[in-house]
Amino acid sequence: MKRKKLLPLLILPIFSASFLVSPVFAENLSVSLSNDQIGNISTNCSSIKETLKRAQNSDRNTRLSLGRIYQNVLTNFITPLNVRLVKNNLFDSSLADNQSNFSKNRETFNHDYVTYSKDLEALIATDCKTNPVDFYSQLEKTRASRKAVSNDIATLNNILLKHSKLVVNLKNTVGGTE
Repeated sequence: MKRKKLLPLLILPIFSASFLVSPVFAENLSVSLSNDQIGNISTNCSSIKETLKRAQNSDRNTRLSLGRIYQNVLTNFITPLNVRLVKNNLFDSSLADNQSNFSKNRETFNHDYVTYSKDLEALIATDCKTNPVDFYSQLEKTRASRKAVSNDIATLNNILLKHSKLVVNLKNTVGGTE
């Protein structure tokens, strides 16, 4: 396999990093709001909204990049390899299972991102100045949906790592050269 063909697999962790390592919100989800916290949400409402809008734009760009990369990897690398293996009577069920698993999880990622995007849009639309408790409730919902997207990305990255190992094992078994 040429190094140029590995580039999408190497770029993937860079794009997925924003979902995996930069949470927008604190992680303590089950805390009741004190009067001070309610006051802070209400007082800082405009800056909170601006931060959320920046996160929304950043996440949208990351999602588009990841979506393209995932589609590219599937249609230009994983599927053609499996088709070629079948044509050459070298069918490998583990690679086929991995392809199926990747496709299924890519769809889950797409669905979970749409849910997250709607939750974030609802959060931004909630008036935190006059309804800080409702805002916080929507914030918790948005956190959970963003966490689902982060988990999907981690799963897809793990599937791609497994795929890389399977391809190396296949190469060693077949005796191919680079």
